Amino acid sequence: MSSQVLLIVLAAATAAFTLDCGGRRSPSRATPASDPSADPSAQITLRSAAQPSRNGSDNDLGHAVTEKLLTPVSDCDLALCAGDPSPKLIGIVRSRATQARACYEEALKSAPTLAGRLLLRIRVTHDGHACQLQISNNELTTSKTIVPCLRQVMEQNYPSPKGGCVDLNLPLKFVPEYFEADAGTASDVPHQ
Repeated sequence: MSSQVLLIVLAAATAAFTLDCGGRRSPSRATPASDPSADPSAQITLRSAAQPSRNGSDNDLGHAVTEKLLTPVSDCDLALCAGDPSPKLIGIVRSRATQARACYEEALKSAPTLAGRLLLRIRVTHDGHACQLQISNNELTTSKTIVPCLRQVMEQNYPSPKGGCVDLNLPLKFVPEYFEADAGTASDVPHQ
């Protein structure tokens, strides 16, 4: 059966050869290759992997606006920071922790028995920017003003850490300053 198919194919090829040029027998000629620049459908469109499309213009290959193609990675989004805090950075964090006492003192005005602990997690990026403050173990949940105030104090710029971003855990304990139980004793009363 395969020999019949082969004969049919050979017969068709022979017929095409004999009918070339109006039935005249002549060897078939290959058509000359056309100039690819003359035929716009034959143009090859080049695109790089980094710049798949540039608003329909392929004439400026390599001159695309890269801001649209790059997505910056923030240190705030990293899973782990491996930098080292400088002594100056630690000093500023401690200074701001003492400033946080003012937030507590302000909250005491509306809740005089407010007391408790909380843990602040501060991430400082490689360029000294403070990411959003994370607060855990908050025993001061009854105060609505202390957390926004702490964010305002702690979410500021810091000195750049060494070797990348750093995570700092800052435990804070706030208790009111009580007067001595025997206030008004002779030591507190002016001498006459």
